Amino acid sequence: MEDTVTEAVRQQYEAYSYPPPIEDGEKFLKKWGPLTCDPKFAGIQLWPEGRPRQDLRILCAGCGSSQAALIALNNPDCAVLGIDLSETSLAHSKRLCDRHGLANLELRQMSLLDVGELNRRFDLIICTGVLHHLPNPDAGLKALADVLDPSGSMAIMLYGKTGRAGVYLVQDILRRLGAGRNAEGVRIARELLKFVPSNHYLISATGKLPHDLADDAGIVDMLLHPQDRAYSVPEIIKFVEAAGLVFSGWSDNALYCADRYLSGEMLERVLTLPPAEQWAVVDNLTMLNDRHDFFVRKPESTRFLTRFDTDDFLSYVPHIRSGVRLAGDVNSLVLTRPAPQGEVIIPISRSEALMLEQVDGKKRISDILSHSIFTGSEPDKRANFARAVCERMWRSGHVLFGRSGS
Repeated sequence: MEDTVTEAVRQQYEAYSYPPPIEDGEKFLKKWGPLTCDPKFAGIQLWPEGRPRQDLRILCAGCGSSQAALIALNNPDCAVLGIDLSETSLAHSKRLCDRHGLANLELRQMSLLDVGELNRRFDLIICTGVLHHLPNPDAGLKALADVLDPSGSMAIMLYGKTGRAGVYLVQDILRRLGAGRNAEGVRIARELLKFVPSNHYLISATGKLPHDLADDAGIVDMLLHPQDRAYSVPEIIKFVEAAGLVFSGWSDNALYCADRYLSGEMLERVLTLPPAEQWAVVDNLTMLNDRHDFFVRKPESTRFLTRFDTDDFLSYVPHIRSGVRLAGDVNSLVLTRPAPQGEVIIPISRSEALMLEQVDGKKRISDILSHSIFTGSEPDKRANFARAVCERMWRSGHVLFGRSGS
């Protein structure tokens, strides 16, 4: 059964390459910037303690038509291996490799389930939009975990259960109509989409159909795929732990930030819950997350997880996230930044703003608190103030935290 499903998935991507291939990696990176799983973009989140080596060994598992090439292009000092079932997708990647002279990129047609046969270890494994298409996603994640270096990190994307509710309703209709993964199936899907009402769960927050449905490959991947499943927050945590790994954080905490969507008594109640429970509440409430982008590590790296329930946080080195700016006036200050699902706006006090003004990506929190503007209060009071500020900025994704020396 698994071989049958895997072959159906392979054939789909041979006929309908997805994501759509790009022709020029340099133009893409100039326009859109690095991928969110790129170590140049997510380095602090991947390794708060600092990357294990400059010449990273990177595996793009299920690299599609361009991911491995873009990672190799933007990280010339790193050795990148891209693997995929689809010969068509790899051919697109090979064209990018040749166009940009990527001597650091290796491409192989193989299943990620067989990655152990390579007898290699990787510092970074990128697997986005792949595991949820496997007949046995648990076996897939375990295979990747087995080749992850103890100091390594993994970037994963899985479909989100709440945000894809409408997708699965339409998939069910198309199965009943006998729509296949071919030109006739695409035609039937396009015809059906004309009748999707404005209040259907498939309609995005912008009031439109998802942009992926603009082309045939997107329709097949979203609505006619032979194998996919979606995950809730608790299911992700369980999935990660079953592979012997540790959940180390979201790509963007703002998508799971209770402060962004709640206030008053309800916010206070939710914030008494453990972080994973808070994330589940927000995910179920907003129903906006059609995908979950997150990082996982080996248990050996547990000590580098961001947490604020001990005084160890005083040794963290805060980094203001790209795009964050201070707005408002002295009586009504806010931190704002662009993010998926709209701008993230967090009110802050003048004293909180003064603390954030000291953040330079080098000083530890304890160093910041030794500044003359804070030394007038008792040490415990200063620490509790910093804990509250940093934890709130971490929840909203405005501030990322490295470790001293990273």
